[in-house]
Amino acid sequence: MKTIDKAMHLLNLFTTEAPEFRLVDIAKASGLDKVTAMRVLNSLVAGGLLEQHPDTRKYRLGTAILRLARIRETSFPMISTLQPIVDRLSEETGESGHASLASEAGLTTIALCEPNRSTRVWIDPTQVLPFHATASGVVYLAHLPRDEAESLLARTSDKRYTAETASREELHARIREARKLGYACSIGGFEVDTAGFAAPVFDWHGKVIATIGLACVRSRLEDSHHDNLIRAVVSAANTATRAFGGKLPEVKRAGA
Repeated sequence: MKTIDKAMHLLNLFTTEAPEFRLVDIAKASGLDKVTAMRVLNSLVAGGLLEQHPDTRKYRLGTAILRLARIRETSFPMISTLQPIVDRLSEETGESGHASLASEAGLTTIALCEPNRSTRVWIDPTQVLPFHATASGVVYLAHLPRDEAESLLARTSDKRYTAETASREELHARIREARKLGYACSIGGFEVDTAGFAAPVFDWHGKVIATIGLACVRSRLEDSHHDNLIRAVVSAANTATRAFGGKLPEVKRAGA
């Protein structure tokens, strides 16, 4: 299991900003010694999850990633279902719409639409977003079974990204509020100039499977505009839930 953990850690180093690494850079970024890093890298290359450029000797993601992604999307068409909903949400609000899936490491953006305006929030789809500092993360935790949410929180960082990032105590209060309201807001918690609004998407068992959110330019938002954005986000999330044949919880939710 420790070897698998190391392999997953190395894979998560690759982003659009850093798509290739030399062995020495991987060892430094991961905290592994070069011998251990090389052993893990060789296994990943053998499985097709990584490949090594024949000239530069740098490592990059391999074609097996594409094969697995296609299998996932063919079997469980999340992206093709969520993207049109996110597109409509962005068009309706004039802000950046996005849909996210969760893992133990955080949230991954799987659908994204930016508005056609000069000032907008740019979301890096390769960046894993933290649970505690984003509206999507808070609303996801709020709709997990409480023991699962606590277990997940215990394994995640509580890094403060801004002065407004929630402390662990504040986070629990926000989770309780999001569970009650059916949506979450995060004003300046991840980036000072950004405001986030998000709501959960449920499967047919009533289990949260994704989130839909808006990332907004904070300086142009007035408090009176928040309700319109919240209604739009919740409506989009409810639409996604229905598209998946999902079951909404038996609570009163804005926009339902």
